[in-house]
Amino acid sequence: MADGSAYQPETAANGLTTTSDYSGQLSAEKLDDFSSPSWRKRSRHFLVLSSAGKPIYSRFGNEAQLSTLMSAVQAIISTFADMSDPVRSMTMGQHIIVFYTNGPLYLLAVSDRGEPAELLRNELQLLHSQIVSILTSAQLTKIFEQRSSYDLRQLLGGAEVLIDHMVDSLDTDLSFTLGSLDTLWIRYKLRERVGKTLLAARPLKGLLYAMLVADMKLVTLLRPRKHSLHPSDLHLLFNMATSRTFLTGEHWTPMCFPKFNDQGFLHVYLSYISPHVALILVSADRDGFPSLALCRERIYEDLSSDDALLRLDDAAAQRALRPSELGVTGLLQLYYRHKTLVQHFGTRFDDSVSEEQKRRIINVYKRLRLYISGGGLNPLRIIYHKSESDTVLAWQSSSFELYATVAPTMEVKGMIRLVNAVLEWIKNEEDHLFVVNAPSY
Repeated sequence: MADGSAYQPETAANGLTTTSDYSGQLSAEKLDDFSSPSWRKRSRHFLVLSSAGKPIYSRFGNEAQLSTLMSAVQAIISTFADMSDPVRSMTMGQHIIVFYTNGPLYLLAVSDRGEPAELLRNELQLLHSQIVSILTSAQLTKIFEQRSSYDLRQLLGGAEVLIDHMVDSLDTDLSFTLGSLDTLWIRYKLRERVGKTLLAARPLKGLLYAMLVADMKLVTLLRPRKHSLHPSDLHLLFNMATSRTFLTGEHWTPMCFPKFNDQGFLHVYLSYISPHVALILVSADRDGFPSLALCRERIYEDLSSDDALLRLDDAAAQRALRPSELGVTGLLQLYYRHKTLVQHFGTRFDDSVSEEQKRRIINVYKRLRLYISGGGLNPLRIIYHKSESDTVLAWQSSSFELYATVAPTMEVKGMIRLVNAVLEWIKNEEDHLFVVNAPSY
């Protein structure tokens, strides 16, 4: 495993540079400064700076144009630190400002959505993990020990688009908040077929993990019997796979998995074997590209020998089930988390739900999960949340968590009948919804 001590791009054995450029064109939202109306009207902001006050990242606006704001943030954090009373959050009118510090990095979230401070702090920790996945904790520490005023943007380079995607996903996808893996709904026999292919194609040495992923959804995963990757590490890996850079060709890049080992890199081979399905291979060998490229060819040839790859791509193209496909009427959206498997699935939103309503519902889900998962003082088992536009139910048992949204006109009894019908459908479809028997070696 690389020790992460060098700041320069690594190069694979075949000469392929491995500091993958994830960059796209600079969007207009990145050109604002904090005094512009367009920047101020954003309901959420995420900022990262160094302990010396150097700007590192902002979801909206140009970091260079936000240097004055970053310096003010650094001064606030330093002032409270000097009093041995670290600042955690502040409230200013309708806005809550949440701070999170970790080593040489200061992170800040600002929101006017009424979100609890703990929820935003959890999201800042995810943002920190995304940065660590690119550089490692060891490299971050060494850089700032040698030069406290170092401009970290030089190393992050085009990887900013990965951070943007993760931050945006927090608004529209519950996967990060649930801390579990989103799985692709496919027939059990097809999933089993894919798993056997991964196992048969495994090289004799060098491969740690192999997986197929479709649109941030896990198809199946091959792993060592006594080791597994943490869901949050896999989220970071899946997030990388969504970058347009990786849609064509073969890619070999170092990546840090913070929960696995935040001090060094593993090495990731990534290639799309169909328009919607990515093959991801993880190795500890920095020179393992040639053997993993051969592994990819064996997997592709085997899955193409019949209609397995075509059926897999068709399933991936559908992205997610529609609420009506669960055999009920009146459901606008649903998430179900399997506690034992640490996996979940979510339906699409009903076509009647607007983009703004989607974001609001996801925000409600996140807050309700905080209350039922122990984040509040008195964890709850069932929460019924009614608004003018929809009704949300959050329910946890010893084996599952469920979050469902229906129209506001549906009565409580009707919603209970609907949820019970969905639970029965999930019980019957469990083998197709989740990775129940993942292959191992």
